[in-house]
Amino acid sequence: MVTKGRVERKKEETKQKIISTALRLFRQFGFNAATMEQIANEADIAKGTLYNYFPVKEEILSEYIKTSFSQKNPGRIEHMKSLADTKVRMELILHELIEGVKAQKEIFEKYLTYRIQKVISLEKDKDAKSGIESLSNEIIRLGQQDGEIRSDIENGIIMDLFEFVFIEAAKQFYTNPEQFDEEKTIGLCVELFLNAVKPTPKRRSTK
Repeated sequence: MVTKGRVERKKEETKQKIISTALRLFRQFGFNAATMEQIANEADIAKGTLYNYFPVKEEILSEYIKTSFSQKNPGRIEHMKSLADTKVRMELILHELIEGVKAQKEIFEKYLTYRIQKVISLEKDKDAKSGIESLSNEIIRLGQQDGEIRSDIENGIIMDLFEFVFIEAAKQFYTNPEQFDEEKTIGLCVELFLNAVKPTPKRRSTK
């Protein structure tokens, strides 16, 4: 009898094999040129099996990015706890994320386009997470603890805003990479975010 643990390990091995094969083909031929059929052939699996794991190429990228984030985020979160305020925490994280974008320009371009579609979709998707939720959640938690971020609205709204700030910073890089001023762009994006989520001053009673 095959145990559940063994079955799950086999599934995970197949998933990781698909991801590594797809990334190699994306880098060799380009994302648009590489096909699902090529990925299945190179990974030595049936095409139907590939579609069971990943219905579209973008889902492979999404899983790859999420895995990468999950490996790095614990260290990032621990570092954030020692920083002075929300502004400094956001600037650190956005600089790290943008450097990742620069290092894998084509892959992130396709991924971010896909993420925008997921974020604005009106359909609830349990697999729609990006991988940066733990980062944004910790930034929000610490910011609320310090009184820098309002706590009277749903955190999911603020988390979505955080992701759009990251996407907007990345978009500026893609729009004009030669003239892209990372420091200035991130500074402006952080300022816009903080202005949007800062606590509303309490009105003095007129009585």
